[in-house]
Amino acid sequence: MDVWSQETEYYLQALERLGPASKLVWSEPGDNSLDRWRSRSMIDIQGVVVSWDVDKLVLIKSGSKGPTNFPGDLVVGIEPSWKSEPYAQVHQLFAERKFREVLQKGQSALGLSEIPKWQQRLLVCQMVDSAVALQQFSVAARVFKVLAEDPSPELLMSRIPLPWSDELNRVTPGLTKEALEWMSSQTPSMRLLGASWLLGGQHRLDAIEALKALASNDTPWIAGYSKVQLWRLSLPEEILSERFGPWTAQRDDLPVPLQAGPTMLLAHRLEQANQPKLAIAEWLRVASMHPDRYHLAEQAVGKGIEAARKLGDEQLARTIAARFSVAPESSKTKPNENEAIRRR
Repeated sequence: MDVWSQETEYYLQALERLGPASKLVWSEPGDNSLDRWRSRSMIDIQGVVVSWDVDKLVLIKSGSKGPTNFPGDLVVGIEPSWKSEPYAQVHQLFAERKFREVLQKGQSALGLSEIPKWQQRLLVCQMVDSAVALQQFSVAARVFKVLAEDPSPELLMSRIPLPWSDELNRVTPGLTKEALEWMSSQTPSMRLLGASWLLGGQHRLDAIEALKALASNDTPWIAGYSKVQLWRLSLPEEILSERFGPWTAQRDDLPVPLQAGPTMLLAHRLEQANQPKLAIAEWLRVASMHPDRYHLAEQAVGKGIEAARKLGDEQLARTIAARFSVAPESSKTKPNENEAIRRR
C-alpha cells in the first residue's frame, strides 16, 4: 500500500469513529506574546476533531498520517459536522432562532451516549444562548453550570450568561435568590455570574467586592470579565473623559470570542452617557464581528437602528437595516423575533 493510501485509510477510520469533518476558524498569533490576540489573519481548517480542551485542539486532516495539535484557545469559530442527527437538528433550530425548541430538544440530545465531549459542550452553549434570547436568565445559568464545572475553551466560556446591556432592569426576586447562591459557589465562573447579576440591587456592595476579588483571578477570562462588569460603577460623565480609552483597551486585550459581550456593555454605557454615535459604532462592531452570537448580534442591530432614528438620521437607519438584512420597518428586536437578522 502506498503512502497516500495509508493516509487516506487513517482519515477514513477517523471519520467512521468520530463523525464527519468540521470547519474551524483559527486565529494565527502575532509575532510575540503581546500581539497574540491582534492576529494577522484567520485560517480555515477542515478536519475531524478528536478532542478540544482549554490547552489544545486535536484534529485529523484529510491525507494525514496522524493527529495535529492546535492551541485550543486560538479557535475563534467552528462550523461543526455533528456525529448525531439529533444534535444536527438542534443546531439547525438554533440557526433558525427557534430558541424554545432548542431548549426542549437539546435536553434530550444531551442524553445520548457516545457523543464527543466537545460537541456536547457546543450544544450546551447554544442552549445557554437560547435561554438568554428568551430572557430566561436563571435557566441559562443552570445550563451554563455544566460548562462551569468542567473548564472549557474560551470560545465556549464566552457564552457565560452575564448581563451585557440593560438586563439588570429585569432582575426578579427569584433571580436574585439564585444569584446569591451562585456568588457563594466554589466555582469562580459561577461567582462571577452571581456577582454580575447582583450589581443592580440591595446586594450591590457584596457583588462589587466579589468582582474586585475575581479581577485578580488566575484564569484570564474570569479576571477580564470581572473588570468589565465593574464598568457599571463609573458615572456617565466620566466615560469619555476618563474611561473610554482604558475600556476599549481592556476589551481589545481579550481573546476575540470574548469581546462580544464587553462590546455590548461598552455600547450600553455610551448610550447612558448620551453618546449615541459612539454607541452605534460599538453595536455595529458586535453585529459585524460576532454574527454567530445570534441574540447579541440581533439586539445590537436593533439598538443601532433605534439610535439612528432618535438622531433623526433615517438614511443611517436604512443603511444599517440593509447591511444586516433587517426589515425596513424594524426598530427594536424582541426575544422571539427569529428572523430579524440572518448570518451573512
